Amino acid sequence: MGNSFIQQKTQALTQQYMEELGTLTEAQLDAVQNIQSFVAVIGIVVGIILAAVYWVGKSFVFHAFAKVLGGVKPEISSTIHLIAYTYLPFIFKGILDVYRGYSYQAPSYQEFVYQLEHPDILLSFIREHNIFLVWALVLMVIAVKEQYNLSWKRAFLSVFIPYTVVWIVQIAMTFAGTQLIGGM
Repeated sequence: MGNSFIQQKTQALTQQYMEELGTLTEAQLDAVQNIQSFVAVIGIVVGIILAAVYWVGKSFVFHAFAKVLGGVKPEISSTIHLIAYTYLPFIFKGILDVYRGYSYQAPSYQEFVYQLEHPDILLSFIREHNIFLVWALVLMVIAVKEQYNLSWKRAFLSVFIPYTVVWIVQIAMTFAGTQLIGGM
C-alpha cells in the first residue's frame, strides 16, 4: 500500500517522462491516468489473496521438506497454523510501508529519470528483504524445528532451501527483465 502512495506522488513525473518519450497518444495518457486508481485497488485485493496462497503454499513446502529431512509427521493443519504466526513481522513491515508512502517526497525530475533508466537491483532486493524478513525466517525455523522435532540444522535447511530457490529465480527474472527492457 505504501508503494501505491509513492506512485501517486510520482504520477506527474511519470506522465512527464511518458510525454517526453512520445510513445503514447493523449488518449492513451488519459487512459493510463484513469486506470491507476483501479490498478491500486486490484493490487491490494490480489496482494491479500496471494498472501493467503503463499501462506498455505509455504506450509505445504515446509511440511514436505521437514518430512524428507526426517521430522515427525504432524497434521498439515497444525503447520499452517504455525506458519500463520510467522507472518507477524510482515504486519509491522506493512505499517511502516504505509508510513513510508505517506512521508515520501518525490525526487526531482532528473533524479526520477535516472532511477528509471538505471535501476539498482541490489538496492531493490535489500528494500524487500530486510530485518522483517529475517525476523519471519527465524520464526519459521523455530516453528519447523518445534513442530517436527528437528535439529536446528535440519529445520534451517527445511526453510532456507525453498527460500534460496525462490530468491535465485527472483534475481534471475529481475536480471532478465532488466536486460530485456534495456535491450529495447
